[in-house]
Order: sequence, then C-alpha cells, then structure tokens
Amino acid sequence: MSLAASTPAVRTVDPVQLTELGEIFAAGFFEEPEAPPVVRMARGMRRHLEQLPAPKWEGTPLYPAGGFDTWNGNAAVRFHYSHSLCYNPAVLEQLGARHPESREMLDALDQVMVAYPKVGSQVDPEFWLGGDGYTHSIPHFGRICREGLDCHAERVAAHLRDAREREDQDQVYFYEAMEDLLAGVHTWHGRCLGAIRAADISSPEEEAARRRLLAALRHVPFQPARTFYEALVATNFIFYLDGCDSLGRFDQDLGPFYEADAANDLISADEAIPLVRLLWENVDANSAWNVALGGSTSEGDPAFNGLTRVCLQAAHAIRRPNLALRLRRDAPDEIFDDALDTIASGCGIPALYNEEGYRQALSAAGLGLSSEDLADFAFGGCTETMVHGKSNVGSLDAGINLPQLLVKTLETHLISASDFISFFDAYKGDLRRAIERLTQSVSRDQEQKARFQPQPLRSLLIDDCIDEGVEYNAGGARYNWSVINVGGLANVIDSLAAVRELVYEQRQIDGAELLEALRADFAGYELLHRRLENCPRFGNDQPEADALAEELSTFVFEEFGRHVPWRGGRFLPGCLMFVTYAGAGEKVAATPDGRRAGAPIADSAGPFQGRDRSGPTAMLRSVTRIAHHLAPGTLVVNARFSRESFDVPQQRARLRELIRTYFDLGGMQLQINVVDQEVLQDAITHPENHQDLIVRVGGYSEYFNRLSPALKQSILERTIHS
Repeated sequence: MSLAASTPAVRTVDPVQLTELGEIFAAGFFEEPEAPPVVRMARGMRRHLEQLPAPKWEGTPLYPAGGFDTWNGNAAVRFHYSHSLCYNPAVLEQLGARHPESREMLDALDQVMVAYPKVGSQVDPEFWLGGDGYTHSIPHFGRICREGLDCHAERVAAHLRDAREREDQDQVYFYEAMEDLLAGVHTWHGRCLGAIRAADISSPEEEAARRRLLAALRHVPFQPARTFYEALVATNFIFYLDGCDSLGRFDQDLGPFYEADAANDLISADEAIPLVRLLWENVDANSAWNVALGGSTSEGDPAFNGLTRVCLQAAHAIRRPNLALRLRRDAPDEIFDDALDTIASGCGIPALYNEEGYRQALSAAGLGLSSEDLADFAFGGCTETMVHGKSNVGSLDAGINLPQLLVKTLETHLISASDFISFFDAYKGDLRRAIERLTQSVSRDQEQKARFQPQPLRSLLIDDCIDEGVEYNAGGARYNWSVINVGGLANVIDSLAAVRELVYEQRQIDGAELLEALRADFAGYELLHRRLENCPRFGNDQPEADALAEELSTFVFEEFGRHVPWRGGRFLPGCLMFVTYAGAGEKVAATPDGRRAGAPIADSAGPFQGRDRSGPTAMLRSVTRIAHHLAPGTLVVNARFSRESFDVPQQRARLRELIRTYFDLGGMQLQINVVDQEVLQDAITHPENHQDLIVRVGGYSEYFNRLSPALKQSILERTIHS
C-alpha cells in the first residue's frame, strides 16, 4: 500500500487563516494537502505541539498534572489517540459565527472533513456494541525510560538516510513524518520547562520540589532515566503526550529503577506510595485507563516486585487507573492480601486475572507470540488484551448483541422448528452469518484506517514501526489483532433454557403463544412470565443451563476464530460491557428469559444481575462452563461480596480459596464490588451525600452518581455473596 494514497488536494482551505482562528492542528494538516496522510497528520501534530500552551505548574512532583487535554478536545479538527483525525462541525459552526469573514474558507473545510473517511465508518451500526473501530494502546514506556527518545530519533534518522539512498519514497515520507513529530515534542517539552521555571514559589519546600522536577525533566524523556523518580517523570510526561490512555506493565517498566533506588537507600515504600498515588490521580483526573501488575517475567518466573505492592497500596479508594493484577498460583500471600485490601477500600480495583489461563489461551490463539513477548501481555482500556509496547489491538473494534439476534431468530424460526435442536441450529446459523458480516466490516475499517487515518505518535512509541518503516495503522506494530465484544451471553443462555423446557420438553406452551407474549412484553401473560422465571438459570450450577453456556460460547468463540482481520492476527472475543449494557438493552425486545423490552442485558460474562441465588461457589462453577480459553480478549465477570468477606479473617481465607479454585477451573477474570446495599439505596435517594461513592461497572470503576438510573438499578440487583 502506498503512503501517497490521500484525499484530493484542497487548496481553498487556508492554513494561515486556520492558524489565526486558533485551529492549529487543522492548519498543519492542510499545509501540504497533496502529501500522504501520515505526513499531514504528523505536521498537524507538530504545529499543535508548537503552539499548545503549557499548563501552570502547581507545585506537584509530576508535570503535567490533573485534568489536561494535550490534544485539544475543543478544536473543530483535532487528533485523538484512537480516532486519529476528528471533526466537530458544531465547533466549526460557532467559529464561523464569530468570524463571518472566514465563512467561505470554513465552508470549504467543512466539505473536506465531512467527506474524509472516519474511523469506524465501515463498521455496520448493527455491530456498534461498545466500540466501532476503537483502539486503546500502550506505548513502550519502559523502552523510553531505558533508552530515551533521542535513541528513537537516532533510529529514525538512520532509517531515513537509508530510505533516501534506496529512493524508497514511501519510507522517506514515513520517516520524515517521524522527524516532524519529534520536533514538535521537543518544542512542547521546552515550553513545559518554561512553565515550571515561571511558576510563583511560596515556600522553600516548593522551590526544592521545582529544582528536583526541573533536573529530572531536563534529562527525560529524551535521555535514559537514572532514578525511579526520573522514570516516573518520564512515564507521566509520555502518558500526557500520548493522550492519556493506558500505562501497561507499570511495575515491570519502573520496577528495576525502584529496586535499585531502594537498595541504595534513595527511596522507601513510604516515599514511593505518595509519588505513585500522584500518577494514579493523574490517570483518574483524565478518566484514563489500564495498568497491569504482576504476572511473569520473560523467563517464566514470578514478576512481582516491591513496586507491585506500592502500586496496590497507592490505589485505595480511587476510581482509576483500572488496575489489572495478573495472579499466578504461586503469587506471594502479601500480594494477594494487598489486592484484597485495595478492593475492600470500595474502589473495585484491582480486577484479578488468571496468569496461567491467559498464557495458555494466548499461546493457543494463533497470534504468533514469542515466548518472551508472551510475558508482556497487558490490557488497554477496560481490559482488552494486548502486548505492552508492541501491539495494535482493535479494542473494541465492534460487538455482537446476542439477545438482539435471538429476537430475530425467534420471529423467523420458533414456530417452524420441530424440536429444540432445530431451533438452536437456526440460531447458530444466524450467528454464523452475523459474525461473518461483522468481521468483514471490521477488516474494511482497518484497511481504511491504514489509508487515511495514520497514528504518527504510536508509530513512534510502539515496536516495530520505526525499524520496519511501516505506520502503526498499516500494520507496523509487532502484533496485530482485534478484540470483539460479545454481549448478553447470560440472557441467551437463560432464554434457550426456557424455550427448551417450556416449548419443546414440557410443551406447556407452543411457539406461537410465546411469540405473542414476547411481542406484548408479557402484558396479559403474567403467569407465563413467572413460569419463565422459574426455568433453569445460568449462575446456579444447574446442568441444564450450564451445558447450554458451554455449547453456545464455544460455538460463538470458534466462529470468530475462523476469520482473520485485515491487519493480521485473530479476532479475540471478549465481554466488556462497561456502561453499555443498559443502552444495549434499550433496542432489544422482550426475551424468553423473562427480561422485558428495553431492559438492560447482562452486565458481564457472568449470570444476569440477581439471578445467581445459590451462592458464590455455584455461581463461579457455572461461569467456568463458558469457554474462557477461546476468548482471551477478556471475559469480564462481575461479583459482589459482603464486607465481612474481607474483614473477617476466616471469611477472607475462604474468599482467597474461592478465587484460586475459580482460576483452577478455568475462570480467567474476576472483578469484585464491596459496597453495602443500604449505601447504594441511600445514594439513589440522596446523591449529594455520596459524591465519592465508587462502584465497579462492567469493565472499570465509576462514580455511582454518574450512572444512569437503569445502571444504578442493575447494580442494586446484583447478588451479594459471602
């Protein structure tokens, strides 16, 4: 694919006028309208960084700090770490109203931007469940800390010389774009240093903090970090530069710096915890994403270190980051206890991950992972599985709403199907065709992104784009795959169990009567509704439902495995409903599990909210019947436990054994809420008294007051286990 592929040149969009109007990124993007998109995008990013005002330094040991949008969400045309080139016509309209003399030029800009191919535009709206071409990612923070960005610049310069000698124009474009971007980063870095120097100082302690920060930031991120503090400053700076996404294996990147400083009495855990807490607060302030902890080294040894414990202890009662703790069977007791203490603080983090299960599933998924790189699996966004610093994972590229598709199958096949096997086969056929359409649309979108929506910054910061001379969205990262959301598993399992029992086995009703009840949303069919609710339910260790869970999940996940994305790798199923499960249910008619029209679907890969009534062991045994090993994109499983499960030593010991047993049986992920029902109920009635109340939703934690009424109610309905 030639990098020269571009939209038609547009000479009526004036970069000078755009600069005067404050649309700096757009001005850079239109400086060379006939250049390939990677050159134009990098130029826009450079111009933006050259003009971006540096935030005021407020005396913090890390800078930038707090909520700060590096890529200017208020511009009409801007850059975003997932969507690349973004356009907000409402902002452009306001700009035109304030500057009527520029209306003709702005109208020309509008025409170009409306027609410009957008990320996600090739994904069929039927499959917009949690994402439409979305891409979280993890820059290679550790490499930047160890080598510095000047090393990246040297590699770019060497490859550019070679490309010019070979007269490889596409690679010349690519490396020139990288140099453009690096020039912008240098300018922005210098402006940040100036803002720190210019800040008013109110105390000797603040002056000492400024000298320390300036000394670190003069050195990093362009030169290798020499201390834990410098590595932390570099990581924080790149985090903001990248647009505030995910930090990946933070304890592995910075652990060696921490351990070296600790060994030389330069830092203690008590000093490190508030420093790491500041980074966590920056992540929280920007509603940013994931941090993976623990797991294994590239040699297969335990990867827990002193910084792992610091990270867990620094996260008490905070909403973000979305900590993901990779737990091995031989995880130290103190790590497990630190994790449970943090969960018990009421923040819903860390989520717990089965280290052995993920390693086996990813090894078997056909992703081409080397044994060394397998150790670096981590998570972006909610918890989409990727490789730290080395991957481009669509996360979430798209999703499939299983109950919505079941409604269509019921309408077309329930009456005509002679037995349950025939009906289930019809549903599988509909699923197979839907999955084929979904995967084809994602591949079309990936190809379009490669042509029109490059990511220069991630091409710079993620292996192996520089060394291969291939842009990130064109396949330059070492590993490429796509995570697809699978929603409503429990609803379909329970629905199939009810249809089998009442229509085909006991013949209490026929298919026509059930369809009429569903179309009426059970109005006038209250007795039937109660019968449906008494059918076998997933989450209670009932073989009738759990066997369906195994068969359905295996079929769906294997179907995704038959397709290959345009950029390579595989389609990895996951279930990451975060706050989308209520909206996903709004367009779904009543279903045979007794769910009414428009009600939320299941909030995770576990049982539907409140239907698990046989205790936590039964619930988790049911969940392990799902084919987790075929869905390493991550199947999120929600659970609520009583506070006594954490506070009473005997109950805490039982909870630890329950989690270990769940992982031994094949469960891959578990996220736990610890919040009293009375508190939730009072928060609905008196939200002003619960501004800091945090709950774990579908893949991350959120302030309870920010949730919709439907989401709040669904969390109230979750079963509380002890």
